[in-house]
Amino acid sequence: MSWYVIDVIDKAVERTRACLFEPFDITKWLKLAIIVFFIGGSGGFNSGGNGGSYDTSGGNPDLSWIPDSFTDFISNLSHHISSYSDTTLLLVIALFLLLLFLLAIILGYIGSTMEFVLVESLVSNDVRVREYFKKYMGKGLALYILRLILVLLVILTVVVVSLPFIFLISAGDSGSSGAIRIVGLIFAIIVVVLVLVIILGIIGSFISMAVPVSMYQGSGFFSAIGSVFRQFKADWKQIVIYWIGRGILGIAVAIMAGILGLIILVILLLILGAIDLGLYFILNMILPGTILWSLLISVVIVELLILSFASAMIRMPFSVFMKYHMLSFLELWYPLKMPMFDEHYHVPGSISDQWIEDAMVPEE
Repeated sequence: MSWYVIDVIDKAVERTRACLFEPFDITKWLKLAIIVFFIGGSGGFNSGGNGGSYDTSGGNPDLSWIPDSFTDFISNLSHHISSYSDTTLLLVIALFLLLLFLLAIILGYIGSTMEFVLVESLVSNDVRVREYFKKYMGKGLALYILRLILVLLVILTVVVVSLPFIFLISAGDSGSSGAIRIVGLIFAIIVVVLVLVIILGIIGSFISMAVPVSMYQGSGFFSAIGSVFRQFKADWKQIVIYWIGRGILGIAVAIMAGILGLIILVILLLILGAIDLGLYFILNMILPGTILWSLLISVVIVELLILSFASAMIRMPFSVFMKYHMLSFLELWYPLKMPMFDEHYHVPGSISDQWIEDAMVPEE
């Protein structure tokens, strides 16, 4: 019996090469990186800590390496904030949290819609972000609503699982029996988390397949999820092996992307750090401390955005490959005809046009 998850790897590689390198188009790369950026969210970057020496006599850290202008800036900022009343500060904090919440809502919706934009871009090999975004706004909203429901269910599950642990801690039983119960609850929570991760992974695979099904079958998104689940009941062996193979493939791809990303991001951090250091020494001679650090903080924020987009640019080819792998698997596993771009012309170096038909031949 042929396992589709293995059979389609070569096809996914060929389609990725044809999409990204035949011919190479930097504009297409940038557009796809933007799509991946919104789907995956902005990347996090942790700057390395600077280990200062300590005063052995008093036990306090030696902060003499911090520029006086920066400490003055922090002091002035703290004094300025303390000049406002508690009511004003609470109002500002509430407005800030509200803005963050609204931003998360907007970015979540954009990311959900970009899932459809990415599939359409890869299937057609023609990236049109605005056109596809407008086309799939409704389906993106359905996907976003489903994701919100899943998030709420996960939060509810975590709260329910954590309640016994919280009650046990609050009881204050410090004896051996209490310690045993705490250890048992910790293991139970770990098991629940692992099961939850597996369940979410399975649901995520159904959702990923439902995206192209709803697009090219002309059905609603929730109806497409039901169709994928019915196909799972009809041919569950292929999808179980798909989950296993996909997990292994995902780990391998993540390792490659992580190594490449680490090398590139370290180089970028060194370059941006040198630029920041040069700006500091130059501007420190002509600007007062408050303006200097306000400007430098703004520059650092812009640099973090640049690093986030650079991370998306690095992840993009790997994301494209994994998406093509899923689409190629779906072509064999689900009775769906997608207008894949390489069906209309020969991709140089590709497998013969009989690839799909040969893979679909039933076992004798």
